[in-house]
Amino acid sequence: MKYVCLTTGPPAASHPREFTFFSHVHHSHSCLDYFLVSSSLLADISDTEIHPIVVSDHAPVSLTLVNKKTIPPSKNWMFNTSLLKDEGFIEFFKKEWALYLEHNDLPGTSASILWEAGKAVMRGKIISFSSHKKKTENKRIQELEEIIKSLEASTEEELLSKLRKAKLELHGIIDKKTQFLAQRLRIENFEHSNKSGKFLASQLKINKEKTTISAVKDSTGNIVYDPERINNTFRDFYQTLYSPQINPSDNEINEFLDRITLPKLSDSQATVLDSPLTSAELQEALKSMTNRKAPGPDGFPVEFYKEFWIILAPTFFRMVREIEESGRLQPNMNSANISLLLKPGKDPAFPTSYRPISLINVDLKIICKALAKRLEKVTPFIIHPDQTGFIKGRQSSTNSRRLLNLIDFSYSRNIETSILSLDAEKAFDRVNWKFLFATLHKFGFGNFFINWLQTLYSSPTARVRTNDQISASFCLQRGTRQGCPLSPSLFAIFIEPLAAAIRQTTDIKGIKCKKIEHKISLYADDVLLFLQNSQSSLSQAIELINSFSRVSDYSINWLKSTVLPINFSFVNLLNTQLESGNITYLGINISPKLADLTKLNYIPLLRKVEDDLARWKSLPISLMGRVATIKMMVLPRINYLFSMIPNKPPADWFKSLDSSITKFLWQDKPPRISLKTLQKTKDRGGLDLPNFYYYFLANRLQYIPRWLQDNPLDESWLDIEQTLCNTIELSDLPFISSSIRKHESFKSISISTSLTAWWEYLKMTESSLVPCRRTPIWNNPDILQNNKMMNLPDWKNKGILYLEHIYEGLDFIPFNRIVSQFGMDKNSFLEYHQIKSVVKQKFKLNKIELQTPPRVLDFYNLNPPNYCLKYIRHCPK
Repeated sequence: MKYVCLTTGPPAASHPREFTFFSHVHHSHSCLDYFLVSSSLLADISDTEIHPIVVSDHAPVSLTLVNKKTIPPSKNWMFNTSLLKDEGFIEFFKKEWALYLEHNDLPGTSASILWEAGKAVMRGKIISFSSHKKKTENKRIQELEEIIKSLEASTEEELLSKLRKAKLELHGIIDKKTQFLAQRLRIENFEHSNKSGKFLASQLKINKEKTTISAVKDSTGNIVYDPERINNTFRDFYQTLYSPQINPSDNEINEFLDRITLPKLSDSQATVLDSPLTSAELQEALKSMTNRKAPGPDGFPVEFYKEFWIILAPTFFRMVREIEESGRLQPNMNSANISLLLKPGKDPAFPTSYRPISLINVDLKIICKALAKRLEKVTPFIIHPDQTGFIKGRQSSTNSRRLLNLIDFSYSRNIETSILSLDAEKAFDRVNWKFLFATLHKFGFGNFFINWLQTLYSSPTARVRTNDQISASFCLQRGTRQGCPLSPSLFAIFIEPLAAAIRQTTDIKGIKCKKIEHKISLYADDVLLFLQNSQSSLSQAIELINSFSRVSDYSINWLKSTVLPINFSFVNLLNTQLESGNITYLGINISPKLADLTKLNYIPLLRKVEDDLARWKSLPISLMGRVATIKMMVLPRINYLFSMIPNKPPADWFKSLDSSITKFLWQDKPPRISLKTLQKTKDRGGLDLPNFYYYFLANRLQYIPRWLQDNPLDESWLDIEQTLCNTIELSDLPFISSSIRKHESFKSISISTSLTAWWEYLKMTESSLVPCRRTPIWNNPDILQNNKMMNLPDWKNKGILYLEHIYEGLDFIPFNRIVSQFGMDKNSFLEYHQIKSVVKQKFKLNKIELQTPPRVLDFYNLNPPNYCLKYIRHCPK
């Protein structure tokens, strides 16, 4: 429902200079009266009127609705997946498909035409089966109702038995129909109401008419309310959006690409990509697809293909082979319906506020998924670690940590730094195909794989769906369809030349750390630039981005792009208009002062969670359902924030969160079970309610094992943290006592919060690491000689780094063994005794054996996705 204000709103309902209430006390007029009208009726409002205030303080108001000619909803058949539970239908379809192939799979018949025609024929057969089934069921319902009526008056035992059977049969038919209606309404069975899932989520979401677009501004700026005109407005918008604004020549594209160096696929990688798709790959692609997703224009969902894959696969595979050879798709196969999702916080009146999701046919999606799986295996090798979006093994949290580390580093070295956040306009929808294919060639992709992509992008069409209206079809001439499995990887490839050009342009000065000059960070289309010599570097970067745009259709909205200045006040001397101030990156509010991250992020989120919990409190959900609500609707939001910023929320923040959760769980009544008990695992008498403090610790702890890795996959943020540590090795920090607090490295918020969480973990698990086998000898504030950290480069270069290299069993290793084992000079004898004396004095090593606690050893071989889960399990509960 929507409020129709009488001073604003639709033109027919607008009275901007009139009022509905007069206060005799204050002698003031105001508009207090509204009509509550369904969004779907806004176009039917022909007139509203505010009548004179005569009897009371309020004016009578009236609204006139005109029953306009109803526009019938566009027909878009969708397969009823409940039929897959009907054994009769399963046998029916198998028989009809076999019969279709028998009569139509003739020599010389195109496999593509055979497949597309088969879908059309089967669609008609399924409709006929469903219609006959419905008529039969309705007829049987009438018969059973008559039987029940005639038998209910009897008391004979034999007739009562017939009555029970008739009622049972009727109940079964009605139950099946109810299940079908529930499926149409996307409602799960009642038993799911207390489990994490769509049914519970639907109860918790604010009741918004998300699927109805009641009004939108057309290209002339006028607001339209008529559903048909709304649909036409979106069609015109997307037809324009998917039409290229430029047509770069091959020479212009090659001129840009020839200026940069891009990695090449290995011969083995190119060979795999260029091999024909196999039936096993197609089947695996289908298996990996999620059920309960809206189908494409042909109406056949994933569940249908999974059920009948055995009988469909031979014809489908022949069609794929034919497409590989001919390079052509049937027009119907390459069509899509565009569904619109309103972006959070955006004005629904603007077409730009919606995210277009392309619902492509599942048969085409299977092919795209198989190709995408191949592509995902090579993108980590050709896409620079600066890009973390949709690349296997990479995480957005590393982008955030890198950003905050660079802010820390700039302050510690007093470097004037500009961090430029770019606002790309419809980045996925503006991909120029000509440039994309040229980039693929530059990376070393073979003709076979590129031909597949060119086939998929040769003549795609789309229709826009709004308010049950489907537009006329139009052609797509640029963009990667959001909803296609290939799109994320293809976009990463598309934008990589820009990132490479920025990295390789010497006039663009980045932030130089120990190994890396940091210039750019990307998460898909979210781009940050890290720049020194602000005006010069900014000017060069803008010029480079504009040159990239001229050959790729990529576009930056400079008015919405923002500079975050560090250690200086930004004054724009450029020809391009830029704002300066705080930035929002990956949903996190960032300011130059890292201490402000708590109030900018944690406090607003806590208020939002508290409001949500208060709103959900009165819902009819059991305790189990309320715990599921916390896991599903609260935990992901808070855990995301924990993963993105290192700041520890104040103790009051956790107390307020726990208090709000307790009130929600027990509906403001005294709790019957303590929060601590509920947070225990189920095998220990709890309900696995999240302990948010443990989640915070886990997110801080996840970086400790990555400090210890010999060859980390992503060195960007590690490079900065190693630079912040100066002479101390980053990998040594976990094995140094709290004396590290006095070292300059502890000033880094990322390092200090991870170490503090580490010490707390050691305390919780009753583990001690000082001393242990891994305790560093050099540049360790725990081991001082004349109040200075020891550092003997000759010993270090020989690989003598930790106590385990000089201490074994219950005593120090004899000098002769060290000489033979590590190749030390025999003249180092005095240094050996010096080291031995200092270590013995510090750690009181007196016939004890150095060990590493088992809980600490657990950290060594963990994979990133399992960090949080493993750590939380280790924590005592």
